[in-house]
Amino acid sequence: MSEQTVLYEVDGKVGIVTLNRPAKLNALGMELRLELERVLHQADDDAATGVIILRAEGRSFCVGFDVGGDGSDPSKVPWRHDALKYHQRLGISVRALMTPWTLRKPVIASVQGHALGGGCELAMFCDLTIAAEGTLFGEPEVLFSQVGPAVLMPIIIGHKRARELIYFGDKIDARRALEIGMINRVVPPGELAAATMK
Repeated sequence: MSEQTVLYEVDGKVGIVTLNRPAKLNALGMELRLELERVLHQADDDAATGVIILRAEGRSFCVGFDVGGDGSDPSKVPWRHDALKYHQRLGISVRALMTPWTLRKPVIASVQGHALGGGCELAMFCDLTIAAEGTLFGEPEVLFSQVGPAVLMPIIIGHKRARELIYFGDKIDARRALEIGMINRVVPPGELAAATMK
């Protein structure tokens, strides 16, 4: 990717990591996942800060994995029909997405628009999640026979609620996400950045 897909800046004692692929609603291609992992570690190692904010440019936090980003030519995606290569790729992907969970500094997700699939998981891996009113959360991977959220979601919201979301692939709004304990706060969209910094 020639564009800078993950940005890092410092505001006082806060390190701000920004997903910067707004035209694709910050869909998580493998290159973006690896760059996000690298920048989050950079933010964790920054001695000038004590907390990290994970946010995104554009109208959505992250719509999940970039299912069309690798192309459809099998020669360009050799992992698709090779179990060992797929396992290796999945391991790298899980490690990259789990990065907020493994850092020493607390990570606050600042979420707007959509947090779906891998984006929903990414928000749940953060220590705290603040969402703009109207944000949609969900795990539509069930429609593609994927079970990624089955590992983390029950820990966050409990088994019964997690099963409901995973089995049906339903989307929920920020208010419902707050009610079930998936996120910490809901604020008006215009106040998201300030509320997160506060």
